[in-house]
Amino acid sequence: MGEKILFLATVDDHIYSFHIPFMKLLKDMGFEVEVFCRDTGFAGKIRKEKFVVYNVPFARNPLSISNLKAFVILLNLLKSKNYRMIHTHTPVAGFLGRLAGRMAGVPCIIYTAHGFHFHEYGNKLRNFLYFRLEKLAGKLTDVLITINKDDYRIAVNKCFVPCGKVIYLPGVGVDTGFFDPSDSLVENSGKRKDSVPKLVSIGRLEREKHYGQILRALKLVKDRKIEFKCLFVGSGKLQKALIRKSKTLGLRDNVVFTGYLEDVRPALAKASIYISASSREGLPVSVMEAMAMQKPVVAYNIRGVRDLVVDGKTGFLVSFGDVQGLAEKVCFLIQNPEVAREMGRKGRERVLKEFDLKIVMESMRKLYEEALGLKDAKGGQ
Repeated sequence: MGEKILFLATVDDHIYSFHIPFMKLLKDMGFEVEVFCRDTGFAGKIRKEKFVVYNVPFARNPLSISNLKAFVILLNLLKSKNYRMIHTHTPVAGFLGRLAGRMAGVPCIIYTAHGFHFHEYGNKLRNFLYFRLEKLAGKLTDVLITINKDDYRIAVNKCFVPCGKVIYLPGVGVDTGFFDPSDSLVENSGKRKDSVPKLVSIGRLEREKHYGQILRALKLVKDRKIEFKCLFVGSGKLQKALIRKSKTLGLRDNVVFTGYLEDVRPALAKASIYISASSREGLPVSVMEAMAMQKPVVAYNIRGVRDLVVDGKTGFLVSFGDVQGLAEKVCFLIQNPEVAREMGRKGRERVLKEFDLKIVMESMRKLYEEALGLKDAKGGQ
């Protein structure tokens, strides 16, 4: 049996959605990989991939008392097993995991910041709190992985990891073979029964995604007598409120809330435009997937999104909160379908060149080899 490595995240859907390929990579390198997270319905799927999963009561709220219980369980686990490395993700598990890892003497501690929780449009008090927590936890970190250039600059300039190193990697990558618009099954699912242009937005229905602003922008589009349909793919506590708001705005016949979809490719295939109004992202996978499927993107110019979307070439970036700007760019793309298709083609080219999963996997292999001190290590990025 090989040496053990532990992946930590606050909830299991994060591990299942983003990290299975990297866990398989470590398994192929000869390590046993285990997972420590809260079970929200995805732990069984992770176990089907042949990984051990420890279900613990992490909470996204950093002040929740259940996190103290989770920390004690984690610390005991780390002390009872000889882990060679822990790779932590998400703010709560990332902070507690690094603290427990250092207390237990784990040789290598890696943290991937999937977008620092402090950001340019965040609440000042929350920004102050999360900044201080990252500074503190950075002292316990051997390798900090940042997935966008804004976070990388902050981490380096503010000396977040005084005794380790900061690495920039372009997110978790996207499987461009899976998200392939020329795939016959996907292509057939995207054939329209009508000529009405379709938009799509994918993500959890939560406050920081600002779906209400998208609805307001769509109302402006409708006021111009432009036909469209918009699919909102995802679930969340705001779903009922957003449905009510769409009806209040007179968009009952224009929007569809699909709920969570295991496979979002058919929804993307049906769409002409991808739209986002998020205020906080790391490097949004949904945007990468849309670009891989050759969809132009209309979004706010925020951290992470601007790493992906080249304004005027692969889509449009507008100032945060500019609902009128969102509406204008959507109208332009609907009324200029050739421009939209060309932007989509350029978007896929960009993803293939810089954000393909194979590229990220190779970078992660080199990073793991160096961090673990393997004999065939060839250096980091």
